[in-house]
Amino acid sequence: MPTTVVNRRAVLLLCGTTAGFLLLDIHKVSIAVPAIERALRPGPVGIQLIQAAYVVCFAITLVPAGRVGDAGRRLALTYAGTYLYLAAGVLCAVAPDTGFVITGRALLGVAAGLLMPQVMGIVQQLFPAAERGKAFGVYGMCVSLATALGPSLGGLLVTTPLLGWRGVFVMNVPVGIALLVAVHVLLPAVGRDQGARRRPDIDVIGLALGSLALVALLTPFLFTTGLPTDVGARWLALVPAGVLAVLFVTRSRQRVATGRSGVIDPALLRIPSFRNGVLVSLTWFAAGPGVALALTVHLQEARGATPFLAGLVVLPSSATSVLGAWLGGRYVARFGRVLTGAGMLLVLSSTLGTVALLHSDLTTASVLAVIPLLQLVQGLGGGLVVSPNHAMTLVDVPSAQGSAAGAIGQLGQRISNSIGVAAASMAYYSTIYGAGSTLTDAPAVLHRDALDRATAVACLFLCAAIVVVVVDLRRRHRARHACDPEVAEPVPEPVPRNRPR
Repeated sequence: MPTTVVNRRAVLLLCGTTAGFLLLDIHKVSIAVPAIERALRPGPVGIQLIQAAYVVCFAITLVPAGRVGDAGRRLALTYAGTYLYLAAGVLCAVAPDTGFVITGRALLGVAAGLLMPQVMGIVQQLFPAAERGKAFGVYGMCVSLATALGPSLGGLLVTTPLLGWRGVFVMNVPVGIALLVAVHVLLPAVGRDQGARRRPDIDVIGLALGSLALVALLTPFLFTTGLPTDVGARWLALVPAGVLAVLFVTRSRQRVATGRSGVIDPALLRIPSFRNGVLVSLTWFAAGPGVALALTVHLQEARGATPFLAGLVVLPSSATSVLGAWLGGRYVARFGRVLTGAGMLLVLSSTLGTVALLHSDLTTASVLAVIPLLQLVQGLGGGLVVSPNHAMTLVDVPSAQGSAAGAIGQLGQRISNSIGVAAASMAYYSTIYGAGSTLTDAPAVLHRDALDRATAVACLFLCAAIVVVVVDLRRRHRARHACDPEVAEPVPEPVPRNRPR
């Protein structure tokens, strides 16, 4: 028995660390963007594709990988995803040109989509309901630590003359080797406990419709560069995106109505708490990548910071995000959406404070000393958002639909990430390239304008998330007053018609 406990803990640490590195790859490439521009000259579209390829392929792979894993092939997909993660990391690290980097990033996204549902499923499989909350707390801490150390370590490797821009991808290689060894040592017993295999019910057509809708939605953002060569008709891609999205939802509804699985279950979106939680995720997770991109590129190109220092200044936010997540999980039952709203306001104030600081005449050394203090506030706010929102999103979901709800939540987050990265990148790069400059030769004042625009885009997503929180707060307030006779306003007694005067 003691051996089993030790193995469970080791597997939990492995799952949390793996998830952390998969999420880290969403934004860590921002550290290397200036170095990639100097070495490969990919231009704004190439940079955008390097960033978007990972998140889009991550999103597309998530749901089918989750279904196949749940059908008894969790261990096989974990092995396949880990081998692919390592191979794609090597491809990115040795890539001779932009096309190979984009291909490697796309393969990394597929690997992430294969792995993420499996590591979450393994935690649910190994820990009973009574222990699951504590287990996911440890899981969340591992995620935070991995995402905290990643940008600074990646920045340090990029600063190394021998590696340059390749350093941010070289980091994937030892990580992939370590994960591969760990899964072969720790996970065989987990695989034996899965039971009989069955054929997964995957809606291939629905998945294709949803994937094409996402690609069509991102197309005008990816190809908006500010250059005279921009095609004006690119925004017409939003029309087929809308049509494909309608077809996607219609097919999912029809599949579920006939008792088969759809990519999403539309019935879940009729649950108010779940729907509002997903809307919070769709807006909230679009804001973070834009802020990270604008800050790291601006610090390097306008303030002269090294990639290592640019990655180091965001390190404090991950430490306080662990604290925020712990506080959020502890007090969500008492304060609910108030915690989420407070966290968002902290993030918004920290973001605006950082932009104001970068507009000041302070020296780079002073700026780099003050930004980590603002990042402490930002991390605390982020922790207060994610943990309570996760709990409140699933609170009214029937246990039998928990896996489907989790798949929708993960898919929504990845779609949100991809839209946020594309919109903020468009705002930043089109400002630079539209003025006839490049990232590496643009003056500091132009980078400041680009920072303002990209941050404004991110703040719009954040403000939309705050609106959703306010709406949900009002809904919960009305529901509480309608159901609680001690809280509801007293109903006046009817006045008798023949009342004496």
